[in-house]
Amino acid sequence: MISIGFFGCGNLGKALAVSIKLSVPEVDFYFYTPTGSRSKQLADELGGHFVEKIHDMPITLDWYFLAFKPQNLPDFNFDFLPHSKLITILAGVSTIHLANIFNVDRIVRYMPNIASTIGAGANLVFINDIFSENEKKDLDKILKASGKVFYVAVEDNIDKLTPFSGSGPALIFELARIFEEELINLVGSCDQAKEIVTQTFFGAALMMVKQNMEFSELRNQVTSKNGVTFEALEVLRKSSQQSVYHNAFTAAFNRTKELSL
Repeated sequence: MISIGFFGCGNLGKALAVSIKLSVPEVDFYFYTPTGSRSKQLADELGGHFVEKIHDMPITLDWYFLAFKPQNLPDFNFDFLPHSKLITILAGVSTIHLANIFNVDRIVRYMPNIASTIGAGANLVFINDIFSENEKKDLDKILKASGKVFYVAVEDNIDKLTPFSGSGPALIFELARIFEEELINLVGSCDQAKEIVTQTFFGAALMMVKQNMEFSELRNQVTSKNGVTFEALEVLRKSSQQSVYHNAFTAAFNRTKELSL
């Protein structure tokens, strides 16, 4: 039995808890939120414990998720034991900053992305060497419930990777929106527009997963010299499309650093 306390039960916190419960049925959850409504609902849904007041959260649980918004950190007040194990999803907040606040050294930096809500996340993890091998195994089992885990050796790299794994899905969704809009503009009303675009993105993503090839090789498989795809790619090349994405990722990274603590 693994016992886990959740501070915060927003959309992402709820998704993580649901994924963990599906993958690790024996987990014992404790949920707290300031208003109590979401934590009670989630406790009822997953057969966990509803914690009405923050100081009623047990202090000897195996793991604690800090799953609230980083701007709420100054108002968060809980006395963890020195050997408590924390998993933080607070964007931009370093483990050193949290260690100074809570006097705890076992802290995992965890950055799930939106696909974690369906168990398909590209999730970034930084963990130091203080944890035992058994603790690392338990952590791995917990975090893999929501998708693929990528362990990062240097904590600063979490901030550098967040624009890609964290913001990346939004850029892909925006690209899908553009595909759909341009499809409709070209062919007129099309009831299947969204489905066609969705399947196109799904099939391409599946090929990236299944085919052991570089992205450029996959692109070249679809591209014939002076063909339809070639013309489309030429327009993107001439309009410096990569520079646009370079600027977008750089801006996202700079904002991450501004928010860092």
